[in-house]
Amino acid sequence: MILLSAIWGSSFIAIKISVEFINPISVASFRLIIGALFLFFIFIFTKYSFNLSKKNIILIIIIGIIGNFIPFLLISWSEKYIQSNTAGLLLSVGPIFTLILSHFLTKDDKFTFLKFISIIIGLVGAFFIIGFDTILNLSSGESKNLIPKISIIIAALGYVISSIIAYNIKNVDTISLTTFVTISAALISIPFMIYAEVNYPSKINFNSIIAIVYLGLFPTAIAFQLRFHIISKAGPIFLSYVAYLIPVFAIIWGYIILNEKINLDIMFGVVLVLFGVFISQKKSSKNINK
Repeated sequence: MILLSAIWGSSFIAIKISVEFINPISVASFRLIIGALFLFFIFIFTKYSFNLSKKNIILIIIIGIIGNFIPFLLISWSEKYIQSNTAGLLLSVGPIFTLILSHFLTKDDKFTFLKFISIIIGLVGAFFIIGFDTILNLSSGESKNLIPKISIIIAALGYVISSIIAYNIKNVDTISLTTFVTISAALISIPFMIYAEVNYPSKINFNSIIAIVYLGLFPTAIAFQLRFHIISKAGPIFLSYVAYLIPVFAIIWGYIILNEKINLDIMFGVVLVLFGVFISQKKSSKNINK
């Protein structure tokens, strides 16, 4: 999960670079196409076989739409109007959605007091990392930025619902699931990308190409492989902690790459987030051992 958080924590910067020159629909589609080709190559190279029921194929297509294409599109479009770190911060609503929906939509990832406490501890930690002033400022700014912010929250909801659906798919290995979810999302995105490029052609440059390739290989292909692996092992509630860890890695990347300072509030927030994850993981480990 830490590795997944590190990869996704870097994706918002790459998206921001991409949408400066490439249409947001094309950003979403190109990263899906690159990710799908990479995963399909791995699928063939490792000699996996296509053996899915009609029900699972339908569920995979649904996951591809609401868990890949729509969130990728909404986040890419939103980052034309809001800062990349704001997009990452707004995804912190994910664990709250997951805690509620998992109770009603899964058989064995139910609401418990311990899970509730772990989510609250993580949320408080995220507040310290983000900064309370920054949180208060999310509702400020020009009214034209309100819809992009709401779009990020809708994207977070899409991630949550698709994770719960994926958790309910049994007897499908994570490589097959990741590969065909990404392929289905890529195929669905192509007509939208063609329409966008015909009417609003992109101005591609070297930096945008590098950013798109990075998005396709790491935050899409590799990260979603990790995502589905975590879902299968520990459930969607544990996975949702990625939303709290993403700001942690945004701070870490800023320190390493941009030499940004880390204050005591951030350090305290990181400790709280990791403590909340520890509580959740402790419970998850008990469930796995059972």
